[in-house]
Amino acid sequence: MPKLFSDPEAIAEDIIRDVGTNLVVGLPLGLGKANHVINALYARAASDRSIKLTFFSALTLEKPRPSNLLERRFITPVIERLFGCYPDLAYAAPLHKGELPPNIEVIEFFFLAGKWLRVPYAQEHYISANYTHAASYILARGLNVVTQLVARRVINGETRYSLSCNTDTTLDILRARNEGRASFRLIGQVNSELPFMPGPGDLPGSEFSAVLDSPETDFPLFAPPAEPISDTKYAIGLHAASLVRDGGTLQIGIGQVGDALAQGLVVRHRDNEKFRAVMKRLAPHAEPRESGPFEQGLYGVSEMLFEAFVGLIEPAF
Repeated sequence: MPKLFSDPEAIAEDIIRDVGTNLVVGLPLGLGKANHVINALYARAASDRSIKLTFFSALTLEKPRPSNLLERRFITPVIERLFGCYPDLAYAAPLHKGELPPNIEVIEFFFLAGKWLRVPYAQEHYISANYTHAASYILARGLNVVTQLVARRVINGETRYSLSCNTDTTLDILRARNEGRASFRLIGQVNSELPFMPGPGDLPGSEFSAVLDSPETDFPLFAPPAEPISDTKYAIGLHAASLVRDGGTLQIGIGQVGDALAQGLVVRHRDNEKFRAVMKRLAPHAEPRESGPFEQGLYGVSEMLFEAFVGLIEPAF
């Protein structure tokens, strides 16, 4: 079972004591980052130059930053309402300013478009990698720590942790570890707002070396407001839902069409008669290619669609 911590500084000390002073730390994409653990490791390395710390990351989430007085007056209350309790990543500000300590390196393989313009360090340390190859690049650099935000659930007396929204790269490198091709410590930080996703990302505690779990380090997820889904986008989503085979594999992107597709799949599965009726109205002379409910589900995302999206997406029908 993992060692449990309630203090970020204590878990950072434990990682350094266990792994050593040459830390190569993998951070999942976007929302999956364990911010408090990352910040504690950054603080230790910033105060102790004998520690060599490398972060491999993708999509560093940051609160919007107004560029002038008018923007600040207009948008600051909105930022505080939407993102006020989201903990800033300690490495982001010095990275923007080009002021990272010499013993700390930040390497990313996925940028938000245009975000790092006129930041030479970020661009010089960018890896142009297809997401499919990200795990192999990280492993080749000597990955020895992975920190990840997780959901926690006790099932039949056993505590389990879900990788939730960021299973892809982490599962790839866990597979490499299980096959003896990698050696690293998996460190979790529990967040009560993450949905617990069953499936391959549902892991026993034994997969983790340590877990940070405390109300003091719980925080609201980074969630910009989504625009209402238009009727046109719902129509697109429903048509797309009629193309998905039972037992197939589906990757859904971010935005209105992805949300509409998810809702279409939920309706198809849970209210199949209504789905068929809506499709008949949308395309009176065309029979949907796939219109039945799901028996096998959708590989990799079925639980997300039929558990997480239900209740989060406003029904349109």
